[in-house]
Amino acid sequence: MWTEHTHESMDLSNGCTALGIAVALGEIDMPSDADVMHDRSLYSSVASCSSGVELDQAQVVVVGNATGVGGRYRIGHSVMKDALDQDGIWAAIKDAGLDLPERPRTDDLDGRLVNVFLKCEASQDGEVRGRRNAMLDDSDVHWHRQIKACVGGVTAAVTGDPAVFVSVSAAHQGPDGGGPVAAIVDLG
Repeated sequence: MWTEHTHESMDLSNGCTALGIAVALGEIDMPSDADVMHDRSLYSSVASCSSGVELDQAQVVVVGNATGVGGRYRIGHSVMKDALDQDGIWAAIKDAGLDLPERPRTDDLDGRLVNVFLKCEASQDGEVRGRRNAMLDDSDVHWHRQIKACVGGVTAAVTGDPAVFVSVSAAHQGPDGGGPVAAIVDLG
């Protein structure tokens, strides 16, 4: 048993799974054991991995667009570079197929955004854009809760809708302090 701490176990499980996905997709070369949870420059830009003691079996869900398949919904993805990266959210929405202006605003969505799914992680250096935060060493509230609230708020401000799904423990899922974004849009 590596740890009995559930948050550390979740982080390690998600990180290892994301690295496996990154290797399988050719995003990175096989990492060494020393790289796991330490070299945060190694990540998948598309993996979103979840684990926890509440799960009793493995499940894999793959979402994407299939060529030739009709329907009005499309999914796009991008990566947030950090917890405040609004452009990463807009890039996922644009990648899903919405034609938006160069500097979009909430009103430009015109009700066509179905939902946004994000993974997030507190940056291991304890900073966001050069500013210190107390997420990693706050003895009152675990960083999982704080970063989830931060990224959820940023995303709601971008989309104008608080109905977004934000998941934490994004080790090796996007760059350190950031994470992958998937947006589903209704093209009508």
